[in-house]
Amino acid sequence: MKAAADRGVTLAKVGDKILFENEYIRMWEIRMEPGQTVDFHIHYHPYLVISLDGGENEIETIFGAKIPTNEPIGSFVYMNEMRPVHRLTNKLNIT
Repeated sequence: MKAAADRGVTLAKVGDKILFENEYIRMWEIRMEPGQTVDFHIHYHPYLVISLDGGENEIETIFGAKIPTNEPIGSFVYMNEMRPVHRLTNKLNIT
């Protein structure tokens, strides 16, 4: 958080909208067009990403690291650790 503040980064929401929330989980929906970016954000709790349409994305941390991801339809990733503040860009079909 301090690194983000030191770089003048304002944190955005994790997703577009909350689909469901209770005392145990918060389910976000994220829809990304080719080339679209979800601004810098942080996950405060463990999270699960499920790819419904498939995609090729890039995670970029505030430290400049770029991590390519390939998420076929139905794939999932569970993160049980804090990651640095990061943003996500849909790299699919960018020309």
